[in-house]
Amino acid sequence: MSQPIETFRGVAHPWLCDVFGHLNTRHQMAMFDDAGFHFLHAIGPAAEAMRASRTGWADVRIEVDLVDEVPLGGLVVIRSELIKLGRTSITYRHSMHSADDDRVHSRVQMITVHFDLEARKAIALPAETLAAGERFVAPPAS
Repeated sequence: MSQPIETFRGVAHPWLCDVFGHLNTRHQMAMFDDAGFHFLHAIGPAAEAMRASRTGWADVRIEVDLVDEVPLGGLVVIRSELIKLGRTSITYRHSMHSADDDRVHSRVQMITVHFDLEARKAIALPAETLAAGERFVAPPAS
C-alpha cells in the first residue's frame, strides 16, 4: 500500500474567495478537479491514449466534507489516494491541506467510471490501469 500522492498546489487568491475572505467552495471543487486529472494520469491510461481510443472518465458520485476554512492567501496542497478499483470504476479520495501546518481543510471522495465517448457508457478498466492502480490502493479509513 502506498502513501497518498501530491496532485495539486494552489493559493486562495482574492478572486477565489467569498465575501467572508475564505476560499469559495466552488473554487475548492475546481482545485479538486485539477487534482483528479493528475491522479488519473498517474494510474493511466495517458490522456493521449484515451483521446486516440475515444475513451475518458466520467464522475458519477462526489462526497464533500468541508472541515476548516481556507483563508485569503492560504496555500493549499491536495494529496490523492485510491480507495478501490472496480470493473469499470475507481473510487478515490482527495484531501486539501494547509501548506503551512498540514491541517485538513476539506476532503472529497469520488467514484469515476471509465467511459466510452462514442457509445456513452461505462466500460471495463484497461488491464494496465488495474495493474498500475494496485500500487495506489489506500488502507481503509479509520
